[in-house]
Amino acid sequence: MVQTESKLENQLIAQLGKSGWQFRPELNHYSLIVNHFRVLLNRRNIDKLDGTPLTDQEFQRFLNEIVGSKSIYQLGRYLRGDDQFQGGRAQIQRDDGSDITLSFFDPRDAGNNIYEVAHQVVVNDKYENRYDVTLLINGLPLVQIELKRHSVEMSQAFQQILRYRRESFNVGGSLFRYLQIFVISNGMSSRYFSNNDGELNKNFIFNWSDENNRWIDEIEPFTASFLSPLNIHEMISKYTIFDADQKVMKIMRPYQVYAQKSIMSQAEIHPDINGYVWHTTGSGKTITAFKAASQLALHTDAQKIIFLVDRRDLDSQTINNFNAYLPKRADGQSSIDRTDNTFVLVEQLKNSTDTLIVTTIQKLANAVKNERYRSVLEPYKEQRVIFIEDEAHRTQFGEMRKQVNSWFKNAQHFGFTGTPIFKENIGADGRTTDDIYDTRLHTYLIRDAVRDHNVLPFNVTYINTIHSKEDIENLNGEVEALNIKEVYENEKRLNQIAQHIILNHSSKTYNRQYNAIFAVSDTRTALKYYDIFKEINNDLKVTTIFTWTANEDDNDEHQKDDTLTSRHGLEKVIDDYNDKYHQNFSTDTFSDFFNDVSKRMKNHDAKSPENNIDVLIVVNMFLTGFDAPTLNTLYVDKNLQYHGLIQAFSRTNRVQKAPKDYGNIVAYRNIKSKTDEAVQLFSQGDKAAFFAPNYDDLKLDFQKAIRALRDKVATPEDTNRLLDEGETAELEFIKLFRDVMSLQSRISVYEEFDWAEIETELDWTQQIFDDFKGKYATFYERHKARQKEKASIIDDVDFYPELLMVDAIDVDYINRLISQIDLSSPNARTEGVEKVKRALTNNTEPTLFSKRELLEQFLDSVIPELNHDADITGELNHFLADKRQAEIYHFAEEHRLEPSQLAEQVAEYEVSQHENSKALSELTAGMTFKEKRTAKQSIKNFIIETAKKFVMN
Repeated sequence: MVQTESKLENQLIAQLGKSGWQFRPELNHYSLIVNHFRVLLNRRNIDKLDGTPLTDQEFQRFLNEIVGSKSIYQLGRYLRGDDQFQGGRAQIQRDDGSDITLSFFDPRDAGNNIYEVAHQVVVNDKYENRYDVTLLINGLPLVQIELKRHSVEMSQAFQQILRYRRESFNVGGSLFRYLQIFVISNGMSSRYFSNNDGELNKNFIFNWSDENNRWIDEIEPFTASFLSPLNIHEMISKYTIFDADQKVMKIMRPYQVYAQKSIMSQAEIHPDINGYVWHTTGSGKTITAFKAASQLALHTDAQKIIFLVDRRDLDSQTINNFNAYLPKRADGQSSIDRTDNTFVLVEQLKNSTDTLIVTTIQKLANAVKNERYRSVLEPYKEQRVIFIEDEAHRTQFGEMRKQVNSWFKNAQHFGFTGTPIFKENIGADGRTTDDIYDTRLHTYLIRDAVRDHNVLPFNVTYINTIHSKEDIENLNGEVEALNIKEVYENEKRLNQIAQHIILNHSSKTYNRQYNAIFAVSDTRTALKYYDIFKEINNDLKVTTIFTWTANEDDNDEHQKDDTLTSRHGLEKVIDDYNDKYHQNFSTDTFSDFFNDVSKRMKNHDAKSPENNIDVLIVVNMFLTGFDAPTLNTLYVDKNLQYHGLIQAFSRTNRVQKAPKDYGNIVAYRNIKSKTDEAVQLFSQGDKAAFFAPNYDDLKLDFQKAIRALRDKVATPEDTNRLLDEGETAELEFIKLFRDVMSLQSRISVYEEFDWAEIETELDWTQQIFDDFKGKYATFYERHKARQKEKASIIDDVDFYPELLMVDAIDVDYINRLISQIDLSSPNARTEGVEKVKRALTNNTEPTLFSKRELLEQFLDSVIPELNHDADITGELNHFLADKRQAEIYHFAEEHRLEPSQLAEQVAEYEVSQHENSKALSELTAGMTFKEKRTAKQSIKNFIIETAKKFVMN
């Protein structure tokens, strides 16, 4: 028997009751929620109120204080408390003029709160909405649960949350603005995510799991574990992170929660035993470490919590990210010292109010070695100090760690690493991560992260660049006479690799929506590749970066001319960089150059290609600790192994919006055996999740998806009948083509992908795909229009507008095509017009839909009449201005309006993107009330559509 949504709601409410929530069925309307909150507020603060409940005016002042015009981000901080807010308390003035501070939430003591459940709460605003299950703490709605029956996609519940946020959750002054956590479930699968201002990101919807990373998915165990009153209180009060830079709340993933719990337990129960957390690279371990450091500073008796990082990781953007998560020091300054001056660190150690310090291992080692700081550091020999050590596989091996340990004798160390040191990959230090840290506290492997979609799998391609009778790449040192380095650095080979990158970069990066790192063996090779890319005719933006002092000996071995040292070579690169990006760097300001390169790599924007770096050539820099979601490809021409290989690969697999499905690795050396060894070691023998599916399996899925689509609609033209068959038929087409589009996006980055083969084997061409995509875009537009009119079943469809835009033909592109029409001959003119029309037909950019008919009129009626030396752009502007004026005049005449006033409103909207309510009232001044109400909406729609339709920029 099929379980209905109402049965699922009843099952959930019963389970919540067993977990400690009290069901309040009478709270089924928003007004009742507000009244109930008022009753509990009075009861909670009865002593402070001296038995006199809040008057209506006082309660309204209280609501204005705790909600008012605050953002969701601010409300979240208000609820928990920080340096700005008291934490669940607010001060108001009573009617008699006295001040009173009232408590409405206790973030510190879970037992000092009341936990209740409301069901089917009705909210009446522009639309009537009815929420499934709401969890109240002290009468305040903090968790909203939306349910769907078993057979329904989870995305429908997510889309419903989005609709409620648009229509009622976020209405000014509503207590529902306090919602902190959303839960969606269809009974078989359950997810949670945090509320925020702006659009919610689908990539931050999480599964809940147990300590061993096993999903807790079905509604009953999920309710018992995640939705217990204590866990919800802790998720809100302890396991939410505030990003002060982005102004967003981030709720922690389950493995982050368990790691933090294990650290706190170790610090409290075993203060003399160290521990480390192995969370795979890219899973957010640095944020976990920050949160753990903050909690240790609050809840232990340690004199100092010292967060240690490697100096190489502190580019300016990383420092900004650190500061966004960490609390300010007592003097209001940043917790992070940006300078290389050890004295600043020592001053922080002297200051007793600065419990939490962020510094580098290099600076701390300098401090303990320097005799002038002995008097300051002496007390710390015996005091309790806790170290949080990020990227522990790098910072905690070698002399610096030994120097620090020799001073801080009673310190406890907690390390975080994505690639621990084992016996197999042990270095000169001779110790493993287990040797240094005593015990592993929590593990989250790449297989777990890929399954949870917290990182992406890798698509690895090996390109053979050396063809020889001998297996040169596996000879190692066996044949001394053979100069393998000379073979690798052969100019012809380097040129072939550069050509391969140029030819394939666009397909690997989805038309350069993403960027790439090119890892090479040494600085000399980096400079050679840089020069080759300059010599080959291409439009890739390529640069290189490296430190020269560490590599100078290597360079001098092969190049006796000291004018060609790596530093001199880098100076020439930086000169080119300055010309390209209008900067003024040199090797003397290398840190500024490094920060600018880092910023461009992290802020890659396909819409501003002039500011991007497409390919960054590196030796060692940027291969560890560098996070850039828009980086999706690593080209490799160097030997990598073990943790170095995994770290380098992991630069590419950060989750980002579609169409990024994998981290692409293109290896120009035979490192397959080293890859297999590293994967075996760091996946604990479970390699299945590490790699993307092979090409043949993916092609089979692609074939099935195409067949399913064409069983429903054989041709793009066949979709026209769906317009008469209703929304259910439209929904089916949307889902089928969405699958095809997703699979085509994923398969197109494979080296084996060939359109000619796809055409032959699957009867599927680029043109057919583009035609279907145009139809899909039409339904996407219909969906958006429907949203304005009424709630529809397509409201619950998970569209892929990002995939739709992969090959988007936008307004700028059409403008360029039109301006480039060759007027010198009738044939050239006709060819140019047809090129623009084809682009308009294949268009999937929504902003162009309304312009298509206009542009086709211009192409058909104006272009044929122009002189060969005419200014096409100017003619197009005149044509659009005339058409715009005619439409305004026609609409004004039809609605009895003054054309000049209407034209002013359209022009004002084009600039401000906001309609002028006062001016709208003036336009309709002579109408009756009923006429005004209808006319205002029509005029408003006309102004918006006209402004969009006639602006070509």
